[in-house]
Amino acid sequence: MNNFCKILAVSTVLLSMNFTSVNAQFTGYTVELDTMFLEEGSDLEFYGTYRVYANFTNQNDAISALWSDVGSEDSPPMYINAPCGCHNPVEGSVAMDATNPSAVWSAFPEWEFDTYWTIGMTSGDAEGQLPSTIGMPDGDVICSESTDNGAVFAIGIPPNALAGEELRVLIAQVTTCGDWSIQTCFQIFENADQTNLVQTCPDLLEVTHPYLDGECVNDTDGDGVCDEFEIEGCFEPEACNYDPTATDDSMNCDYTCYGCIDDVACNFDPIATIDDGTCDFLSCAGCTNAMACNYDMEATLDDSTCFLPGDPCDDGDQYSFDDVIQDDCMCLGYGCNDPDACNYSETAIPDPAICSYLSTYAISGEVVPTANMLLSYSYPNTTGSTYDWVSTSGDVTDGEGTSEVNVSWWGSGSGSLCVTETNSGGCSSEQVCLAVNITPVSIDELESIVFDVYPTPASTVLHVNIFEASAANAALLLRDYSGRIVRSYTLQNATTIDVSEISRGAYILQLNIEGGTPSYKHVILN
Repeated sequence: MNNFCKILAVSTVLLSMNFTSVNAQFTGYTVELDTMFLEEGSDLEFYGTYRVYANFTNQNDAISALWSDVGSEDSPPMYINAPCGCHNPVEGSVAMDATNPSAVWSAFPEWEFDTYWTIGMTSGDAEGQLPSTIGMPDGDVICSESTDNGAVFAIGIPPNALAGEELRVLIAQVTTCGDWSIQTCFQIFENADQTNLVQTCPDLLEVTHPYLDGECVNDTDGDGVCDEFEIEGCFEPEACNYDPTATDDSMNCDYTCYGCIDDVACNFDPIATIDDGTCDFLSCAGCTNAMACNYDMEATLDDSTCFLPGDPCDDGDQYSFDDVIQDDCMCLGYGCNDPDACNYSETAIPDPAICSYLSTYAISGEVVPTANMLLSYSYPNTTGSTYDWVSTSGDVTDGEGTSEVNVSWWGSGSGSLCVTETNSGGCSSEQVCLAVNITPVSIDELESIVFDVYPTPASTVLHVNIFEASAANAALLLRDYSGRIVRSYTLQNATTIDVSEISRGAYILQLNIEGGTPSYKHVILN
């Protein structure tokens, strides 16, 4: 025999039957199609295995015998009628007995689907008492011969004979390929009382097979699945109630299992079983410590942002130190409250010991300069600092912003040169000054043969001729007779300078050559 498999189970079919005794507790039959064989080409293709149950009123109702006695009791004959034949590999007995234990089904799988009469037994190793027979045909003719005088019986009231919680007792298993029928009488112990014996002979039970010549007998929707085997369910694989075995769409797909399944999330869904990626950890997050300065009474998820008085913090002031949360929940540190200090802090808790200032030094240079002389002055240099120079009775000609400048003094008597340092952090020092005493120079002493100027008097231009062998980066300063610079020029060797916009009068033209001593000429402009 070819192998076959158990592929499909169907719902119980309840068949209510008439019975002859008004006192009997039998209420009808239940027929279940346990297995349908659809393995193409197998010996059992389109066969079905049915189980037949007798239904009762009470759990303690028990079957003592299945019987027929046509001659004495005028009962109907006892038989299973299957015109297309029965599957009957265990031919030793017409009733379930010890030749059919479940232990051998792996070696002889076809035995599980044998056709037989029984009283509550599904296999030879089931709990209870195996039924016995008298006057029954051989097992190989169970579906072709009827019994006029015979019985299948159990002694006493074994557990397999009781209706039990399901209120039914198995009486037959039939494996066949077409419509079939069954007829028998029952001997019953009503409510497990052996003195209360009831006999009843229900009407013939007729069963319609789902397949006829390999085609469904009933297929309302024409989908090739017999109505008896239709399974209603959700077709959508993504749905919570997806049923891969469903053959009819129930149109009731459910998606309530999707949601946030993280129990610490703001939107945790206790009903959800599949995470949909929507978990929110922000909307309900905040400080949950009621003692904290930033306590959020609506927060349910602590985000570790709580801060309390005494906690370290940063007040944003670069000049404050040891910042902590104060009793009023403000963030403050200690700092200098002197506006003249480099580290002045307007908001910090005052601590004078923290104040720092920019150091001051002396200006180096000639303190008794000669008028109209170009002299160099310096101040100690600090990397990153800038220097602001201011002079009275003198002009800073170059070097402004650096630690070294050139000054051209004019007039006579007292003067000064002052500097203020500003470091890279923007802090300025106190102003440092150098007092000078300017020595005047007579007009005649100013004349020089280093260069020549013509014409003089001049009205629009002056021609300058420099006699020095090298006069690169030479500079000209036009001064009035008090020594003040009126105009400055840059020239090389012989050149012409514009004086058309300068007021008429007597002036001194000063020539500065890099690395040399200043030279002078008198000029008249008209």
